Amino acid sequence: MKNKRHGCTCKKCIECCTRDPGWFFPDEIELAANFLNVTEPEFIRDYCTEHFEHNIYTLSPKKKTNKKECIFLSKDKQCNIHEVKPYECRKVYGCESESRHRRIRDIIKGKWQK
Repeated sequence: MKNKRHGCTCKKCIECCTRDPGWFFPDEIELAANFLNVTEPEFIRDYCTEHFEHNIYTLSPKKKTNKKECIFLSKDKQCNIHEVKPYECRKVYGCESESRHRRIRDIIKGKWQK
């Protein structure tokens, strides 16, 4: 069995990065900003998309201009912020059931709601 602790790199999982970037937990924004050596407001402005679902605010990486893929996905299909990538990117895999994806999003929304 594959060790998926830090993400899977199979074709189905990489495809997730090309269509729907994963969502961050609130406390991951500071980590990602520090990783890129920018302030949190700069990170949010330059690298994040804001989502409002059921009156809950969440953040995910932006998509590349005129594309659907994550702003942090490199040309060779590697994550440029792998060490601090969003919780959803670490926990949801394209090669697993879609219901897991919905459960993870519900967990993330709960963290933002607090």
